[in-house]
Amino acid sequence: KDMKKFQLILLLSFLLFIYNGFSQSVVFPDDERERGYTSRPYLRYEAEPGKCQSNGTFLNSTYDQRELQSEASNQIAVNLTSRNSYVQWVNDSPADGLTIRFSLPDSSDGSGTQGTLALYVNGNFVQNITVNSYWAWQYILKNGSKYPDNTPNATTKFPRMRFDETHIKLNEKIPANATFRLVKVDNNDIPYTIDFVELEEVPAQVSYSSITDVNKAMYSTDQGSLYTFIGNNRGKTIYIPAGIYNTDKKIVIYAGDNTKIIGAGMWYTEIYFTASSDDKNTYGQRGIEAYGNNMVLQGVYLNTINNKRYYQNNDSYQVGKGLMGSFGSNSLIKDVWIEHFECGGWIENANSLTIQNCRFRNNYADGINLSYACKNSIVEQCSFRNNGDDDMASWSRADGLCENNTFRYCTAENNWRASSLGFFGGKQNKAYNCVIIDPMEAGFRVTCDFPGMPFSTDGYSVLHDISVYKGGVPSGTVGVSGDLWGNQQGALHLNSSNQYDLRNIFIYNINFYHSKNDAIFIGSGSKNISNVILKNIYINGTGRYGIFFYNTKGNATYCNIVYENIGAGSNYNAIPTNFTFVQNCEVDFQQPAIQDLKAFFSENRLQIVGVENTSLSIFNILGEKIYNTFFTSTQINVGLNPGIYLVRWDDFDYVQKVFIPSKI
Repeated sequence: KDMKKFQLILLLSFLLFIYNGFSQSVVFPDDERERGYTSRPYLRYEAEPGKCQSNGTFLNSTYDQRELQSEASNQIAVNLTSRNSYVQWVNDSPADGLTIRFSLPDSSDGSGTQGTLALYVNGNFVQNITVNSYWAWQYILKNGSKYPDNTPNATTKFPRMRFDETHIKLNEKIPANATFRLVKVDNNDIPYTIDFVELEEVPAQVSYSSITDVNKAMYSTDQGSLYTFIGNNRGKTIYIPAGIYNTDKKIVIYAGDNTKIIGAGMWYTEIYFTASSDDKNTYGQRGIEAYGNNMVLQGVYLNTINNKRYYQNNDSYQVGKGLMGSFGSNSLIKDVWIEHFECGGWIENANSLTIQNCRFRNNYADGINLSYACKNSIVEQCSFRNNGDDDMASWSRADGLCENNTFRYCTAENNWRASSLGFFGGKQNKAYNCVIIDPMEAGFRVTCDFPGMPFSTDGYSVLHDISVYKGGVPSGTVGVSGDLWGNQQGALHLNSSNQYDLRNIFIYNINFYHSKNDAIFIGSGSKNISNVILKNIYINGTGRYGIFFYNTKGNATYCNIVYENIGAGSNYNAIPTNFTFVQNCEVDFQQPAIQDLKAFFSENRLQIVGVENTSLSIFNILGEKIYNTFFTSTQINVGLNPGIYLVRWDDFDYVQKVFIPSKI
């Protein structure tokens, strides 16, 4: 049924392609499975043969890390080398927000090079766009140094993060069905490499007058520095109008209960951190560090002059995250775009923090890490791309257990180090309905590599309904294959390594496509694996095995693993004698009792009783999702018209049909 449905989608997409005058935006099949950043407002246009028109040179797909396109989407991109070379597409719908993923060569000192692309719509010039490789190109020592820097040396180092992005709100909208073209303007022989573009319709600005909070304040540059103004207006709703605001200090908000920072929108309000990361006196002066309950950060773009992970490549000198601190309890971060920081966000000791519709891209380490003592927090409907460590992670560092945190409905692409999703210790953390595309190393991982609080024996950490495309990497020469040390990684990497046991992990409904090496790696160091469950795993296409066991110790169970197109011929290698891996379809994640999950009609409203910190969706009889929420208490009620509805508890894969009668 799923295959027939997928074929129908492809047919309809093709017919739409014809109807719209050969529009060329990309179809994401996982949208139909409600996996990934499904509410994304943009359409993707790939610079690939058959998906665009170009007189440039298409780079052939390869996983050889020495080649630039190994970091591109689908490992294909187009080079615009000569003056007036171009790439063009047909636009599906009106759009004035343009994002270009590109690569330009670095300079000899690591400060990058600049170029100009001209945008034409239906043959008419619209505007010039500057592209700059200043923030791209990180270099790793071939001798095993674990951190990259931005100083090139072709003899001793190899590069990663060769792509970056620029985004711009256009002077005028590109109409639906219009042909839009990017043309190289400069008269040189330097290749301007285009991976893809994204187009979206930019929402109207949020205005100061639309803010209903009477306790509000609006910032302007004649009121002094932004960080001082915010500090002096804690507890208020602080509005930052459209514009670029340079700040040479980190914005720190202590005792900031009820502080709300609202920009005009991520396409309008930019906070740019200007403090040098090459000066020991200023290297850490960037990002927003917040401590307070019921805080809000919304509608801003955060960027920085920084173009490296650490000052002097020393992890003791961290150059600053986009988001840091705790944000206290019940805070919200929404519609925020973060680029070029050490990490997009590193949050500690948050409770019930919600992060929604954000873009964590082109950072030098993690996208977002819910670390030390974070609990009950959610990251949802977010985009992660081109980050240099785990895109989404939860690390129970030191004595701070991370508990009941959730990553859901997110898309992670082109991660160039570590993985797109990682759990490192903790209790009952969750990740589901996510999509991982083109990671250079692991797709997602659950390991015991880092010191801290172990995986709890109380309940399971659960990962389900995740798609991974071209995850994992075979071992090899550093800079050619493997991770930064040349080691192998699975598209799913499970490793009990040496800090604590890997235990109580339930992984189900996972799809692996075209894994570069093994789809699943299960290994051990000095510690054991126990009570790990793999269920409903679909593996299609591998460079080697479906499952690879390495020095594995302990036990795990599986149910319904499907193998297709396995590169090694055998579905898995020999199971080590110290590891028990048996089929057991009776063992399952402990579901809540049916009587604890109820939906019933009362007083013309739908009364819903669930389990705290679970999510639910309501569908009408046509299968359309009409309501979605996340329980923070055990009961809510929803006003609906008379009819038949399906109520699904997403965390527990339980569906109930409810009939709401007409009023009498």
